[in-house]
Formats: sequence, C-alpha cells, structure tokens
Amino acid sequence: MTEKQATKIVENFLSEKVLDIDSITDRGRVNRIYVLKTAREKYILRTDLEEDNIDRFRKEKWCSKVANEQGVFSPEILSIGLESNHPYMIMSYVEGKGGDGFTGHEKDKIWSTLGKYAQKIHSIPVDGYGERMSTPGVFDDSWQRYVDYNISSLTPNDQAIKLGVITEKESKKIKNIFLNLKNVGFKFGLTHYDLSLKNTIVATDGEMYLIDWGSAQVAPVPHIDIAEILDSSLDENSNQFSLFLEGYGLTRQEYEKIKFAIAQLNLLIYMDKLRWAIERRKEKIGHFSQEVKNKLTKSLK
Repeated sequence: MTEKQATKIVENFLSEKVLDIDSITDRGRVNRIYVLKTAREKYILRTDLEEDNIDRFRKEKWCSKVANEQGVFSPEILSIGLESNHPYMIMSYVEGKGGDGFTGHEKDKIWSTLGKYAQKIHSIPVDGYGERMSTPGVFDDSWQRYVDYNISSLTPNDQAIKLGVITEKESKKIKNIFLNLKNVGFKFGLTHYDLSLKNTIVATDGEMYLIDWGSAQVAPVPHIDIAEILDSSLDENSNQFSLFLEGYGLTRQEYEKIKFAIAQLNLLIYMDKLRWAIERRKEKIGHFSQEVKNKLTKSLK
C-alpha cells in the first residue's frame, strides 16, 4: 500500500484532510505501518502485505475492544477494510515510548504490568480453540482435534522422521507425552501470545498500552503465554520473569508445578508448526526442526 492510498483511506474515513504521513519501518516485514496526522489528531494505519484475509484484523479489533473493557489498555481500532486485496486497520495513536526503549527499573515495571495484563486477558470469556476466530469470541478449532491430529501424525512414515528431526524411538516418547496432555485439566482462555517489550507503549500519562493482537488465540492458560515469553524474551531465573509471575498472581512454587506441562505443551505446538511448514512453508522447516529438537530435550527432563 502506498502513502497515497493510505492517505485516501484515512481521509475518506475521517472526512478530514491528512496533513502529514510518516512510515514506521521496524515492525516486521509483512506489516506496513503509517502515522497520519490531521488538524485534530494522529492515527495509525496498518496493512498486511502478505494476506488477503481480513479475518485476522477482525480478531484483532475484537481482542483490543474486550481487553480495554477488562482494563488492559490497547489502542482503539477504529475501522478495518480491504484495499487492493490487502486488509488494513485504522487505529488511534498513542503518544509515548515503545517498551523496548526502556532499561532498568522502567523495564521491570513493564514486565510486572504485563503479568497483570495477562491475568486479565486470560479471564475473558471465549469458546473453541486456536487462532482463527469465526465469530466474536468464538474460535473455530478444538483442543481434542488439535491433539488427536498431532498424535495420529506420529507414525513410522512420519516426514519428521524422514527429515531426521526425530527418531522412531523419540516419536514413541512424543506420542506418550501427547496422550498424557489429553488428561491434563487445562483451563482455556484468550491469550495474546506475543507479550513482549516491543508490543508495549508507555504513554505520556504513564499508562502502558499493549499492541498487536495478531497472534491472539484460545489456548491453555497461563501455560501458552509463559511458554512464549520464555522462548522469546526472558530467562526463567531472571528478576523480570519473577516480576511477571508476581504481577500475574502466580508464586514461584505454583509456576514450578506447571513448568513441566508448559514444556510438553510447547513441544506439541512446535511439532504442529513443523507439520505446517512441511506442508505449506518449506523454507521454515529448518527453523521449526531445530525448535522441535530444543523443546523435546526440555520435555524429557
């Protein structure tokens, strides 16, 4: 999407002239983000360069709305639509500083707030499972189908074995892990699944805003968000992870009780991602193969 197209979309929606437009270039290769300024306000327009499916933006709009209702500050998504077969969102602009620009005590405070926000998000009523939302609050997959698919895929002719990602012996161990997961009494809830400093903005009034709900899904809580945080951002022995747990309302002892289930659940997730890569995105097979090996090691400890 060009600056001219972005300007036209926002002007048509607001019925006022855009005076200035800037591009944000450091937020991923598939997103194009513009900051547009009118005489009254600033706005964000975000578009997806790869997908022509607007459902993900519908999910983001709903998640942002219900999160705000629970006291999780998030930019308001004012409008969504399609332009040249690419979805776009018009969002309110939050004046402030990105969380990844902070250090020391301020960074600690952000992780504590993320813990509080995660607890609130996980309490939002939802149905179903997975990342695709069919109607507001209803996600169109099921936990039973998801686990059964990954169990049934563990066969002697498994592509994961042929590619050398796992051995036949490891496949049998993984099957037992997945069978045991079916018997764990997980609580399912809405998850952000990308809780990180880069997805926060500390506004000029001091409030923290959580952005980018594209990875949001229904999954076991708090397991999935904790797994993702430990994968991408924090060490489990760090002070900031302790602050996250404290903000969430989990003691270190309570975390230790679910730690093994988190590791095994993460193995399930990455085995499923590997199968997706084998079928649809072969260039990602190498990355997910290594992730599966790492997760398997942790699941067998």
